[in-house]
Amino acid sequence: MNKPSVDPAFTFAVALAVSLVLWWPTMQNTMHGDLDITDAGIRYFLALALAWAGTYGICSLVAMYASQPRPRGPKPPGLAEPPTRRREDVQDIPDVTGESEAA
Repeated sequence: MNKPSVDPAFTFAVALAVSLVLWWPTMQNTMHGDLDITDAGIRYFLALALAWAGTYGICSLVAMYASQPRPRGPKPPGLAEPPTRRREDVQDIPDVTGESEAA
């Protein structure tokens, strides 16, 4: 089954950026010595897992809606049927060959 999806590299790159944003306060505390490096690593792993799950879910929804074709709307009223000639227009068409009918 060919399931539509978003590029996995794009999904992971967005998740990586979001995880760094989520982890920024923890990194600041680690740099100031308020938090152990092991705890900071575990928190980053959890931030990456949550960011990836959220990004994957959103990308899956976008891919699902993008794969469905749009329903066709009704035809515009002017294009419903082709224009036709009136009966008196057909009789008044001039002779384009250049020959006269009197001859």
